[in-house]
Amino acid sequence: MTSALRIYSSVILLLLGVLFQSCTSSVDTEERTGMTFAELSERVNSSAARLTSLSAEGEISIDSPTLSNTGSFTVSINRPDSLYTKIEGPFGIDIADVLVTRSEFTYYNATENKVIKGPSTQRNLGVILKMKVEFDDLVNALSGNFMITNKDTSDYRIFLLNEDYVLEQKSGKATNKYVVNSEYFYVTRIQNYDESGALRLEIKYDEFYESGGIHFPKKVTLTRPKEKQYVWVTYKIENLNPGKLHYKLKIPGSAKKVQW
Repeated sequence: MTSALRIYSSVILLLLGVLFQSCTSSVDTEERTGMTFAELSERVNSSAARLTSLSAEGEISIDSPTLSNTGSFTVSINRPDSLYTKIEGPFGIDIADVLVTRSEFTYYNATENKVIKGPSTQRNLGVILKMKVEFDDLVNALSGNFMITNKDTSDYRIFLLNEDYVLEQKSGKATNKYVVNSEYFYVTRIQNYDESGALRLEIKYDEFYESGGIHFPKKVTLTRPKEKQYVWVTYKIENLNPGKLHYKLKIPGSAKKVQW
């Protein structure tokens, strides 16, 4: 596996696979709020829903015990139905392409000249992306506009912390936290903790700007402390709500074809 392909796999592993959430700070600064889960999630999802499509280009850097490298990528999203992303190495060499819809996926590994197709089940996406992930989670993570889809409200709390809302939820043995901007209701940080309270995953969105009522982050940072893996995504060019996007994967006729 080439280093560029490892970047792709690691980014997908971190960027996509996750249910994930927000902020840890001193309890001394907490302020209780009367907002309910339904009210907060409705405001957050309404804000995120303003982004219906995205076409973007940027740079991905990864640092881990086994790899340190940088590559370029493109991502195109039609919410809520489809997503296409590709990663390129030096001189614009195509490394890998993934097209995912709610019903099926196509994954082309240019390095191995192999294309895999199959239904977009959680299991199949988990094998391709190296982590169990559902389609909606994938779209949320890559769009930079996160929607709260966990409807289990049996164990949660909401409080104000440094002028932001924090939603803390129990999900099985894990704890998920979201930090939400209290003025415009977009998610700025996501964290996931295991049952012992150790941080498993953190996603931070930074350098937001507003365009047409959409708040979009120029930078995304992903951290997996236990694995000592760090990913930085910097968007260079982004077109928000360009309309319905169409994708066409260029797969050579010589590519080995695998159907799941």
